[in-house]
Amino acid sequence: MAVLDRQRWLSLSPLLDELLDLAPPARAERLAALQADDADTADQLRRLLAQADALDAEGFMSEPVVAQWQEALAAVPDDEAPPDLAGQALGPYVLERQLGQGGMGTVWLARRADGRFEGQVAVKFLTTGLLGRGDAGRFAREGEILARLSHPHIARLLDAGLHEGRQPYLVLEYVDGRPIDAYCRVRQLGVQERVRLFLDVLAAVAHAHARLILHRDLKPSNILVTEQGDVKLLDFGIAKLLADATQASQGAAATELTQRAGSAFTPQFAAPEQVQQADVTTATDVYALGVLLYLLLGGRHPTADDTQTQLDRLKAVVELVPKRLSDVAVDHEDDAIARQARELRGDLDTIIAKALKKSPAERYANAQAMADDLQRWLSHEPIMARPDSRLYVLNRFVRRHRVAVAAGAAAVLALLGLTTVSALQARRAEAAEQQAQARRQQAEDLLSYMLGEFADKLRPIGRLELLDSVGAKSLGFLAEDAEAGPLARLQRAKALTVIGEVRVSKRELDAAIEPLTAANALLQGDPPQAEMLAAWRKAQGQAAFWLGHIHYTQRRFAEAKVAWDRYRDVSQRWLQAMPQDDDATAEVGYAENNLGSLALDQGQLAEAERSFRHSVALKLEVLQRKPGDAALTAEWSDSLSWLGSTLAQRGRYVQAEAVFRQALETAEALCQKFPADQGWLEKLGNSAYALGDVLLKAGRKEAGASMFGRAIQAFRALRDIDPKNRKAVYRLIRAEAGLLRSQVKPPSAAVVAALQQRLAELEADKRSPRWHPLRAELNQMQARALLATGGVPVAQDSLRDTVELLQADQAASPLDLNLRQALLELRLLAATELTPEAAQRAQRCQELATELKSPLLAPLHHVHAGLTQVAAQVAHCLGRAGDVQRHEQWLQAQSALTSNASP
Repeated sequence: MAVLDRQRWLSLSPLLDELLDLAPPARAERLAALQADDADTADQLRRLLAQADALDAEGFMSEPVVAQWQEALAAVPDDEAPPDLAGQALGPYVLERQLGQGGMGTVWLARRADGRFEGQVAVKFLTTGLLGRGDAGRFAREGEILARLSHPHIARLLDAGLHEGRQPYLVLEYVDGRPIDAYCRVRQLGVQERVRLFLDVLAAVAHAHARLILHRDLKPSNILVTEQGDVKLLDFGIAKLLADATQASQGAAATELTQRAGSAFTPQFAAPEQVQQADVTTATDVYALGVLLYLLLGGRHPTADDTQTQLDRLKAVVELVPKRLSDVAVDHEDDAIARQARELRGDLDTIIAKALKKSPAERYANAQAMADDLQRWLSHEPIMARPDSRLYVLNRFVRRHRVAVAAGAAAVLALLGLTTVSALQARRAEAAEQQAQARRQQAEDLLSYMLGEFADKLRPIGRLELLDSVGAKSLGFLAEDAEAGPLARLQRAKALTVIGEVRVSKRELDAAIEPLTAANALLQGDPPQAEMLAAWRKAQGQAAFWLGHIHYTQRRFAEAKVAWDRYRDVSQRWLQAMPQDDDATAEVGYAENNLGSLALDQGQLAEAERSFRHSVALKLEVLQRKPGDAALTAEWSDSLSWLGSTLAQRGRYVQAEAVFRQALETAEALCQKFPADQGWLEKLGNSAYALGDVLLKAGRKEAGASMFGRAIQAFRALRDIDPKNRKAVYRLIRAEAGLLRSQVKPPSAAVVAALQQRLAELEADKRSPRWHPLRAELNQMQARALLATGGVPVAQDSLRDTVELLQADQAASPLDLNLRQALLELRLLAATELTPEAAQRAQRCQELATELKSPLLAPLHHVHAGLTQVAAQVAHCLGRAGDVQRHEQWLQAQSALTSNASP
């Protein structure tokens, strides 16, 4: 059988796992379904299943093999020294050198020597000193476990046997890599890059957890990363089968073995329950994963100190509550982490704190749950883990900072007292001017504290929720500006903006409007003092941005434009006053991108193009001065993609192609530079898909198919890394649909139906109107396929439900042009190809022509290429040759434009 390349294996592995877990009848049914979708994939899976059946027939890792091992081990003396095996043959392998030795055994590097193929493997022998003491069963179980695991980030089991009839061994995939902590340090990976690399580790452990397998010895030396950025998890030597039927049948012997295995761990990465000899669960691995991530991001062990004795370290695992990660990262020896310590505050602190809880019940239930929260953090979405209660946080904070918090506690008490006093004085303000003055002074002190020490201490531990609570109680006072000086107004506005930002992050959009509106009101006009210019403009821009963001999210475009126009105006004034300021330049670029997306959604394509071009130019200007700024590079790449989408909607395919190629080249270069960064892999897939779509619209099917293929490869890799990444799965389906569109031969109804089913399963609990254009695209392909084989009635039925679905959502979002275009195209298909009667066909086309003349759509003729194409087809249906010619001439002229081809 031909060797599978890595990408092909990544796509086959999850399907193979699924099939191996099915009973024969269900397996055959699933294979038949796969055959209809992808015959090549089904054939390769059948060959892999046949190999698995052959291994079962040979008794690979079966009970007789384990029995042989036990019998051989019993005859070996406990004190026999491990022999020097260099140069010895082991089946088709020749042992070269010892790679390492641990409590379970020795590991040797070996090379395939039978001439069939070249390759290196790792061979693991059981340490002779452990023979006859129960470890043979544990060693055999390692092979049994690895035989059940098939994942791109777990070192594969290749073979097993007895050396010279007495010493058992496993032949494992050889991984030439560095421990994960050394890899991160050498590559100078930033926080997000380390988290994305760690997600590969979590994917491997989650794969094992899903098969009821624990690792129980997760540590950097067992997690290697190759030079290409591939993570490989090693050594399941003390893993435990959670539902091991053989242990149940072995009785007391198995109990003894489980007890001994339970005490075999690396103390530095052991969970409290392991130290205390309690039951272990998937949460035990989660604790070790928390320790590992703490090390990767903070540079220190959460509980161990280099000066501690072994006993003290074990005691600390059980009793010592780790310091918050962001508090220790600032002293990281790795400059890449020390520079980004602030990025750890908030959600990352919360995620790691949850993984390191002393009680297993309070941790993440398994590796997948932890991975889901880290992925949410990367996507800037709310995490599921909630910060500890305020009482618990304050209690732990006091225990860690007894001296420093003494003053802080007094300040907090004063804060509460001042708030109470302020409220009382507010009611008595009319009675005494002196009391009113005291109230204002106390409030200023309160604000200074909130925006100073108190805010700094709350950010890393509670996502500013306590600050939001205190601020909300003072909301009415914060919004006042009578007699407030410039600095007080600025402080109040910044506090109100923080309150609004927190409420947006909690999806409390309506509640966020009040503080943000008040913040904007406090910051009217130019900076009152020259030294306040940058801070004043920055605060003005932030308050306006968040207010516009709320209106845009709620599809209130007019209100959003007012707010974002203000954001751009104040940022431009900042830049005019400080023309070389990088922050001011970037801020104008961000504001232009927001206004461009708003214009694009409303079909104002010329205005959108202008905004995106300006945004790209400003971000590029800053990048030329700060070439290593990864976050700004990502923002610049996003603006390129927005610009390319705008040009494509204008029908300027040559220009759009040039922009998307530039975005693709950037993503490719950074994927090579940062192979573990999934964000750039996602951007590569998006750019390849967009370029393929433009090439297809320009009539270059073969070139478009090639780009769709590259997009499929990227999104498959992302899906295999995280099968629950709905966005990656959706984009994979979309790319596969693009590939079907680019084929010369129309796809069969069964192939399209398979894609439709995958989309429906993806949206089972959360239907997304933003995905309707893809649903409509698949529905069109299916209707045409059915029309070719099943006749008009079947094709009409396939369209009806989707049309009704899109009509309901269009009524709720009438300004969504992508949705409206998708619905128009479906109705046009029904009118022109699925309506046999000429009179009825003319009537339906006339209805479409009337809608195209509506106040919303009429101005978009000869502006929006997609709607203009629909108008041309409707005119053709009605026999209006002059209109058809006029529309097509405009489309051809736009497609031929080559000026301004790149930003």
